[in-house]
Amino acid sequence: MNQLMTFIFVINILIAVQCYRSARDKGYPCKLFTALGLIPYFNLVVWVYLLFLPDLSTTNKFEPS
Repeated sequence: MNQLMTFIFVINILIAVQCYRSARDKGYPCKLFTALGLIPYFNLVVWVYLLFLPDLSTTNKFEPS
């Protein structure tokens, strides 16, 4: 049982690190997405959400029309 809890904890931390990396690479607030990534069972939703968010660092905020 202790090994299972350790395994789940390690996976949770790895997903939070991946959320941090994705947020940093795409230009979103890193602390916010890392904190949301640390919440168990919610971290996978945050991770998938970050996968589909557009990249803010390469897109122009407002293009003249």
